[in-house]
Amino acid sequence: MQYKNLILISLLFLIGCAKKEDLTLLQRAEQEYQNKNLKTAIEIYNYFVETYPKSEKAPEILFKLAKIYYGELQLPKEAVKFLEQIIQNYPDSKEAMNSLFLLGFIYANEIKDYTKAKEYYQKFLEKYPNSELATSAKFELENLGKGLDNISTK
Repeated sequence: MQYKNLILISLLFLIGCAKKEDLTLLQRAEQEYQNKNLKTAIEIYNYFVETYPKSEKAPEILFKLAKIYYGELQLPKEAVKFLEQIIQNYPDSKEAMNSLFLLGFIYANEIKDYTKAKEYYQKFLEKYPNSELATSAKFELENLGKGLDNISTK
């Protein structure tokens, strides 16, 4: 009986340490990000997601990585990898909705793969028809591949 209690106490201790390490890692990553040490922040965020894939923070961190690669490093194809990971591994997370829309946007406006863009916008509209972004997704779908002069503004 004492052996079982010792194992239980040890397990609870390890779980408690993991939660504390979660927060410490994320705080350090955020600090590095704020200091514009993007390489270090990316390494820490990646480590976190690999180490704690079941954490409720994992989809949020993946979305943060996508934003860094897309917005700051201007590497849309790298951002796509993180967004697709969110869709695949965390389909019910709040980040999944934004990921679907952003995937459509990146494929349409950066990569110029209109077939993929259409696929993601349609998935977005099927899953989130009442979202604030639904109007934007419909607009994007109607105007895929069109130049600025040919965009429909009805």
